[in-house]
Amino acid sequence: MSSKEEANAADQSADPDKLSTKEVEQYHRDLQDLNDAATALFRVPVFFSHQGVYSLGPIPPVPPFTKQQQFIIRLFKEIKKVLLFPRALPTTDLYPDTTLENIRTMINSSYGMAAALLEPARPTDKGESYSPFLQIEPSMAYQRGLPLLMVIENSMLHKVNGIWTGQLAPFTPIIWRSEASNSVDQFFKSVQWREALHNWAGQVRSGYFAKTAPEFQYKFNSNN
Repeated sequence: MSSKEEANAADQSADPDKLSTKEVEQYHRDLQDLNDAATALFRVPVFFSHQGVYSLGPIPPVPPFTKQQQFIIRLFKEIKKVLLFPRALPTTDLYPDTTLENIRTMINSSYGMAAALLEPARPTDKGESYSPFLQIEPSMAYQRGLPLLMVIENSMLHKVNGIWTGQLAPFTPIIWRSEASNSVDQFFKSVQWREALHNWAGQVRSGYFAKTAPEFQYKFNSNN
């Protein structure tokens, strides 16, 4: 072991809670990846409805991120892995209209909706346990007929109503049980999540090809 490696090992053993430089850099890369989504290459656009990372932890976000912040970043990455483009207001898209009009624009120009409702770090400015837009956006997507992928943290189950009550099968929200220290990784490695993600992605693509296919398709019949 080199002297540099020995020094790094000694630093980590002296303070096990201290984040390494690489870990801090990774946290910042994850946050930047989330904020720079608009620069991604074109993928089938889907509406990613979620609480902002600022509402899920300290302001401004600093590593180590809360589990809720890590969950949103990981969910964003999972959607990108299946080659869909997660869009969010105002992170990737911003229009000069009212908020409801902006949501409608996003809904009408997306081919699916992924929504996450997690335990916030603090109530909203009006003292609500979560933003009402977490009801409005998925409901508008459902009315539009978009494929829905919904995830809710188990600590929020007794605080929700409306579209999050699980009565709209097959759009019943998947529950993230967040108690364990490695619950984020456990959730995204679970069979339930992987099956739901790929089933939803398949529906999104089917809808995309159905809506973007030309009305007239030329076919050549060699027998004529």
